[in-house]
Amino acid sequence: MVSQVSCKLINSLLNYSEKQGASLSSLFEFFDGPEEFLRDPHFWIEINQAERLFTKAARIFGDPSLGNTVGSQIIELQSFGALDNVFKMMPAPKDYYGNLGRFFSYFLAPMVDFREKEHGPTWVRFQFPFVGSEFPHVASFLRAALENLPRYTGNVAAQVEWNPEINELFLTWDTNQASLFAEEPGQVVSPKLVQTLSAQLEASERALHSKNREVLSLKTEVDQVRYELQNQMREKIYSEKMAGLAHLAAGVAHEINNPLSFVMSNLGRFEEYFQKLEKYIRRLESGQGKVDTNAPGFKNAGAIKDSLDIDFILSETPAMLTEASEGLKRVKEIVKDLSSLAHPQESRAENKILADLNGILESSLKVFQDEMGSRIRVEKVLDLKTPVNVFPVRMSQVFMNLLSNAIHAISPEGEGVITVRTHQEADSAVVEIADTGIGMDENVMARLFTPFFTTKEVGKGTGLGLSIAQSIVDMHKGKIRVNSEKGKGSRFTVTIPLRESILKTGENYV
Repeated sequence: MVSQVSCKLINSLLNYSEKQGASLSSLFEFFDGPEEFLRDPHFWIEINQAERLFTKAARIFGDPSLGNTVGSQIIELQSFGALDNVFKMMPAPKDYYGNLGRFFSYFLAPMVDFREKEHGPTWVRFQFPFVGSEFPHVASFLRAALENLPRYTGNVAAQVEWNPEINELFLTWDTNQASLFAEEPGQVVSPKLVQTLSAQLEASERALHSKNREVLSLKTEVDQVRYELQNQMREKIYSEKMAGLAHLAAGVAHEINNPLSFVMSNLGRFEEYFQKLEKYIRRLESGQGKVDTNAPGFKNAGAIKDSLDIDFILSETPAMLTEASEGLKRVKEIVKDLSSLAHPQESRAENKILADLNGILESSLKVFQDEMGSRIRVEKVLDLKTPVNVFPVRMSQVFMNLLSNAIHAISPEGEGVITVRTHQEADSAVVEIADTGIGMDENVMARLFTPFFTTKEVGKGTGLGLSIAQSIVDMHKGKIRVNSEKGKGSRFTVTIPLRESILKTGENYV
């Protein structure tokens, strides 16, 4: 029993609608699938679903015989795809009606057996493959298609008589086609049709060559634009890295300069003290090591000791050496912090490790200490206690970009506060970096993570910092959000899974 029909029917219906300048878009709400399926002549749907679609369309057009209307125009609609070519290359009409199983197999499933039928020189009678009264639109479409099949080869359409009581179809044609079932060869294709097809083919070839030239021209333009964009991207990324290095160099210079300055100062004082101690020792040695407390020389030695401040030197030197040692330890800590920001594993093969985000934040803050000075106060609430599975160098890049934006959001002439918070929410680590700067409106926030978008003055920003930060956070399967209000500052929130599975760094990340 027939249960499915080809979307060739629905395709013809949609083509007919477009030819009439009408729209059947409302039909798609009755179909459980993409619109493209209904336009695909190779797709199949349930026969009752096809009938329902035709019924809805008939109401839209106000045509109760819509199935017959569409089926009668299959030649003009050209909607069957490969089936068009099959019909056009068939011999005389006997090949249409002599093998009705072939015709109906294009439209109905399962395949219908038409071996039992009656025919004469100018007629053929057969049982319709399903009860036409149950699916009147589908049946009338197929009857109209059968009636018009001879038109594919330039012949006159047949005449159809339909007996709904016995579900029988009776096709007849005029005497010019009386050789329908004759064995002698018939006309393969009418000359008029050959001429039409040849003209259509030549026009199609000309149009194809024209389109090919347009495509090649567009491809050249696209390649040129892609090349220019790649160059711009490389330049912008280089500028972004240079800006980051400038911040890093300024911060490192300030951090190292302070402890080194008092180390060098203490070493200079120690050199002076050492010269006095050396002079004092030589004076003592001139007495060949003999010291008589009653001798006049001893009193002279005491005077020399006082004149050289030996007691002060002896009491001051331990504290001075301690300060110098502390300064060198501070330099060592700075170098260690730099190692965490520029780790030897910064290559593409960098591995994830369980890292302390608080420590990465602290190291990132130190880079900007000189730039913030005393005008920007940093408030830290670091409550995250659990290490997080991250690429540490990449995460430091995220925090440095966010901190740099927070600093620039605060007027250089004014004062402000940057608040850094960390805590745990469920199975994720949360890092918040907020500022009391100028804030942003919704239009700016909507474009904030777009590559090359920047609110800074020309030449002072590449517009890549936040887009790179977002790509790194995405790499960690995390999220980055922003909340801001014009004139009231901004808050960036980074959420990273605590135990996200280890991934290799992707080649597409910067």
